[in-house]
This record gives sequence, structure tokens and C-alpha cells, in this order.
Amino acid sequence: MKLYFTLLIALMSSALYAQQDSAGKKVHKMHAPYYKNAVVATASLGFIDNNRQNYSLPAGFTKGGITGFIPFFAKVEYGLTRQISLGATFCYDAFVYNNLQDYTGNNGPFTRYRTNNTRILNGGLSAFYHFGKVLHIRQVDPFLGVGISLNNIRYHAYPQGDSTAVKIDHTVTPYLKAGARYYITNQFSLFGDAGYDKQAVISIGFSCRFFTNRRL
Repeated sequence: MKLYFTLLIALMSSALYAQQDSAGKKVHKMHAPYYKNAVVATASLGFIDNNRQNYSLPAGFTKGGITGFIPFFAKVEYGLTRQISLGATFCYDAFVYNNLQDYTGNNGPFTRYRTNNTRILNGGLSAFYHFGKVLHIRQVDPFLGVGISLNNIRYHAYPQGDSTAVKIDHTVTPYLKAGARYYITNQFSLFGDAGYDKQAVISIGFSCRFFTNRRL
């Protein structure tokens, strides 16, 4: 009987040790940084907006402060190969140029405030190369993106000569950005990138991955 209880205690101890070892492995489970055939949706906010900082005014106008929200970015990517994904990029930016216009009246020169409400819609296509298989950084998906963007810009009171007018511009800008995702789970990750697309130098947000069961 004593031998029976000794063997039973030994078996129970071995089982508990195996469960603890298995649980420890689950805690340190690695999430693949990139999947072929997966779809990744990203939302982020932009900082250092080129549209707000790099602009010029005609003679008679002076730059004032700029108010409004920061740019909002959205992106959807599809894993085309084991290193390359294709993505559709979108951006919405809305702000106000608060300019000063110089006048000369009967009583001498004076200044009048002008508010130029501006709205920018941006859409484009880009290709991304993922360096995960080269760099082997745990749970991190580093990438480089190259593409092109189309911009629809509407000015409510664009300075022209000595007056203002509604103006709509259509421009094309290159897209060149480097960034990375850090996967907290197999679906959700933190996102950040930096580069040039004229909307913002830096953007920070999060991503959600779908259809990971279709990976090859």
C-alpha cells in the first residue's frame, strides 16, 4: 500500500510539472509577424503635416495660426506573397488657415482676418516589402512601402490677388514610407510609420489582421 501511494504521488507530481511547463510555453508563444493571403486593416493618426506648414501666400496676406484636427489615415493590405503585400491607402485632413489680409482705407491701413477652411481627401495604391524573414525580430513586422497618391483639396477662401475664392485642386504625390507593426496577439498589433506622402511625416495607430488561416 505504501509503495502504491508513493507511485501515485510521483505520477501526480510529474503531471503537474508537465502542465506548468506547457503553460509557460503558451505565455511565450510567438505570433507570426506576416502571413501570406492575410488581410490587414490599419487606422492611424498623422503628425507633422506638410500641408499646414509648407504653403505660401500672395502679397498683401500674412500667415496666421492654423486650427483643426490632425490627419486620419486608413489602410487595407493583402499579403500577395511571403514578403510582398499590396495596399489601398486613404487619408482625411481638415483644418483652417487663419490668415491676415492688409487693407488701406480712408483712415489708413488696417488688417482683416480671413479664415480659409481646407479639406483634403487622399487615396492611393502602394506595394510593401516585409523584412520579417530577413531580420527575424520576434513579433515585429518591419516594412517599406512605395506607391502613389491622388489628392483632392478644397479651399473655402483661397487667397488670390487682393481677394479670396473657392478653389479645388487635384494633385498627385509619391508615397514612400518605412514602418513596423508589433503584434500583441495574432490579430492585433501596434502600428507606426514615417516617410513622405505630403499628408504627415509620422503616423501612429493600430492594425487588425484577418483570414490568417489562409496562410501558406
